[in-house]
Amino acid sequence: MAISPFSARPASPDGDRRRARLALLIATLGIAATLLAYAISPGVRHVVGHAAHSVKHAVSHVLDNDKGEHEHHAKKAAAAKTGHTHTTAASSTKR
Repeated sequence: MAISPFSARPASPDGDRRRARLALLIATLGIAATLLAYAISPGVRHVVGHAAHSVKHAVSHVLDNDKGEHEHHAKKAAAAKTGHTHTTAASSTKR
């Protein structure tokens, strides 16, 4: 007795071509709708601009080879400017 709710017949070459054409048509319509929305709506362009900026920032953050060095110097400079030292949550709860 089969477990699946439908019969698993081997796919015919004609059915594969039809499925490929349908997938290509759906992808084309999706891309066209996206481009149309981008062209028509200034709000969409604004959101896309923000998303592009966020991605650019995230990628540059990931690819920054001197990340640890920058953070270390920034913390030292901030501590020197404010006169405070870095405390952890564990050390601030001890009395």
